[in-house]
Amino acid sequence: MKKADLRSDAIPAGGAKAFGRRPGRGRLATVRADFFLDPAERLSERERALMSAMLHCLVADIAERLRATLPNAARGQDHDLVADLNRCGLLDDPELVARLLSRAEEERIAAAASARAGRSEARLLQGLVGNENGQVSAAAMALILARGRRRDRFGQCLLAFDDLPRQSAHALVQRIAAAIRAGGGVPDRDITASGASVIAAHDPAKSVETLADGLADALAQSGVLDDAMLLAAAHEGDVALLAHLLAQPAGVPGSIAEAELLSGDPRSIIILLRMAKVSRQVAAGILAAIGDILGVQDPAAALREFAALKDAEIGEAHVLLTSDPAYRSALALLAGHNG
Repeated sequence: MKKADLRSDAIPAGGAKAFGRRPGRGRLATVRADFFLDPAERLSERERALMSAMLHCLVADIAERLRATLPNAARGQDHDLVADLNRCGLLDDPELVARLLSRAEEERIAAAASARAGRSEARLLQGLVGNENGQVSAAAMALILARGRRRDRFGQCLLAFDDLPRQSAHALVQRIAAAIRAGGGVPDRDITASGASVIAAHDPAKSVETLADGLADALAQSGVLDDAMLLAAAHEGDVALLAHLLAQPAGVPGSIAEAELLSGDPRSIIILLRMAKVSRQVAAGILAAIGDILGVQDPAAALREFAALKDAEIGEAHVLLTSDPAYRSALALLAGHNG
């Protein structure tokens, strides 16, 4: 299957019609909902384009894996699987959309930090490849290679199949398999066997999140995880790596630390920094580098809160962040429902 053009300005020939938009009153309900969304919560055009391109390429990759294990005579017809799945709401998976959004956020922050610093090289990671500790060096090289494979020929980022949580990966494969089957020409026996094979090959150990965790753990064990490293990650806008580095002393999963950094909530960010036991000077350095990009518009107020937070408050926050994800998800839904 032909992969989507990942350039953020790529628009299908034919303009709006190529997207399958319905004319007139058929769109009214959707337009009304979209029109009254809070502008502060809406995706930017770049985020929408990037997330859409990543999704198209992810679906195309999984479809290619599925078809590769089918007999030549039973590979079905080539059609727009994303459009088919979207019509039925089968791509509206919270974990999948969350991964797409966090990857788009990582790109936004890295681009802003690079423009501010006037350079784009990942000097921190590159430097760690030459570390005298073999475990650190190998972990840094593994992360660099994995990130390189998650770029297309235009340099735009991709979301890999292995980056998905197991449950989301399983569901997405089965839904794409069903869409291929619905397109005609593929027997159930063949496509279900193909789906099982692709799911069995899913390896979360190869995800960039797991590899970043491995690097942070190697750095902590070797005793070279220091303030300078945290500040370097911040100045490079490498928020994913920074999150995993902070997660080590904070005693929380890297995914949770990244979610807090990308939350856009200054208090959550400050609590994470306090949880990671960084000094006020380091916290100030991180906020100076990327605080405004993360949503901390008043760094002075944030630092005052950093100093004022009690150890008991940090302990309570740690209990919540390390609690069962289903519990935290239910709390978030309840809080949203209650305003």
